[in-house]
Amino acid sequence: MRIAFICAILATLSGCTIFSGPQVCPASINPGIVVEVRDARTGSFIALGARGVVREATYVDSLKPYAFSSSDPSSVTSLQAALGRAGTYSVEVEHDGYQRWTISGIRVEKQTCGIRTVRLRASLVPTT
Repeated sequence: MRIAFICAILATLSGCTIFSGPQVCPASINPGIVVEVRDARTGSFIALGARGVVREATYVDSLKPYAFSSSDPSSVTSLQAALGRAGTYSVEVEHDGYQRWTISGIRVEKQTCGIRTVRLRASLVPTT
């Protein structure tokens, strides 16, 4: 009985329970925001050549390549920013030949293991 009591106390102090086991978090840090960039008319991926930023108050982070449709670096389909950072952001995406795309009020929330990534689709409208 004494051993069971000690085990229960140790489990509580270590943040786990006897029934569910310890919480194990992955050793990776998720981006706060991922933006898939497409042409609004054709639906084609146009993340290659796109640039942009996410902002929260004085924090600014540039969008960087995130996902690719193949092993070719020019096949980028989405961009990411705010690595491991919760907050409420505005997002801006630009691409030559397209109207600027913006959105605000994007909430990235903390969760047990880091943050929950918010996925957006920026459908850029051609200027011609």
